Amino acid sequence: MVKVREQDIATLSLGLQQGKFTSVELTTAYLERMAFFSTPPFNVNAVVLVNPDALAEAETLDGERQHGHVRGPLHGIPILVKDNIDVAGLPTTAGALALTNNVATQDAQLVQKLREAGAIILGKTNLSEFAHFKSDIEPSGFSVVGSQTINAIFPDLTPSGSSSGSGVAASLSLAAITIGTETNGSILAPAQANSVVGLKPTVGAWPVVGILPLAHSQDAPGPIGRTVADVATVWQALGGATTASVSDVTVLQPDETDVLAQHVVNQMMANLTSFTFKRYDAVLPPSDEAAEYQRLLFEFKHDLDEYLRERGRNQSLTDIIAYNNADLATRAPFGQNLLLAAESTTGDLSSPVYQDVDRRARNYATTSLEKLLTASDVVVGADFRLVDFAAVAGYPSISIPFGQFGDVTFGGLASIIAVARPHEEAKLLTFARAAEEIGQRVIPSLGEESETMAWQRDYLLVKTRMS
Repeated sequence: MVKVREQDIATLSLGLQQGKFTSVELTTAYLERMAFFSTPPFNVNAVVLVNPDALAEAETLDGERQHGHVRGPLHGIPILVKDNIDVAGLPTTAGALALTNNVATQDAQLVQKLREAGAIILGKTNLSEFAHFKSDIEPSGFSVVGSQTINAIFPDLTPSGSSSGSGVAASLSLAAITIGTETNGSILAPAQANSVVGLKPTVGAWPVVGILPLAHSQDAPGPIGRTVADVATVWQALGGATTASVSDVTVLQPDETDVLAQHVVNQMMANLTSFTFKRYDAVLPPSDEAAEYQRLLFEFKHDLDEYLRERGRNQSLTDIIAYNNADLATRAPFGQNLLLAAESTTGDLSSPVYQDVDRRARNYATTSLEKLLTASDVVVGADFRLVDFAAVAGYPSISIPFGQFGDVTFGGLASIIAVARPHEEAKLLTFARAAEEIGQRVIPSLGEESETMAWQRDYLLVKTRMS
């Protein structure tokens, strides 16, 4: 059996190159690990669908390697993608029962590029339904199709979302790398909650054609992995630069009541001596959350209907709401107030109302980031204000695990958040490599032979019996 737990892409690629194992054997090992974590008591609900052609894809790639053809840096490497990304022959449900028959006729453009680089599609990961835009009381990581995703490290805490399945799967080594999507925090939040690295690229840097949308102004797919190097490998495989000069760094001063964030920032500034840090503690422009919310409502209605129409689906947001209403207890147990709110808009992106909220949202986020990035290569911090600014403005951001400090939010799991200007992901990756050296990822013990996993096993066993 090929060892896959905590193995990085470089090690796996070298093993394939040296003939220590084949892609078929590697894929089989991941499929068996996925199966283990999909059965009681360790069913974490991270994977909703296994690609039945995964082993056939691996066999094809083995044959190509034997004949001297290597597609790219991901040749023969198994990955998982979020279940709002089209994979030919598989349903794209976004976690919704109404879309279980939404079988993709072709790969999303992103999946095409991953295949061109040699990746094997293992299957689809669970998510917060409709990228967490169905109900404002629905838990992160829950979908009607995939049930509740379980945090990889602390099963009684949120896995965070909406790319919860991708975050949990990456943390538990269910694939070499996973792909999530973010509209606002949906890559970085599960990365922090499961102690992995999450990169949210500049909006538009990776193609979104073939991805079931939430809002085109903020949607961005990106990689989630256990190391910065793994994330950088995927970024580079799709044509992105991974190194750049970084010297001046602005630190967004945490709130004085945020003990964990204060600790992380202080440790970072004391130990990352290769950078020149300056603290920013002035007042930033006030957030306009109402503008962002209205922008999301307009775009969701418009973009979802367009996605369904382009695929020849005889469905719209109106039809999905009606389908759920026919059996709310099963199809929308937490309600669907966000779907209803989106439906109540015109969805007309040329309307003055939409144009106004779009302008207001961009202005507050961009103005805030430009104040922070003045004369700096990147801005860093340990709280989620930066995540919000980057998401709304469309700037790239990254979350780097920094260890565990006390029993506070997310079990004390800490991360450094970094943001750069559009298309400067290389600066983020350069800074992230340095930050990773002084931090420490918390490796999950769930399902492993250790003294620390007993309470997790008992907790999940009870949860299984109650469900």
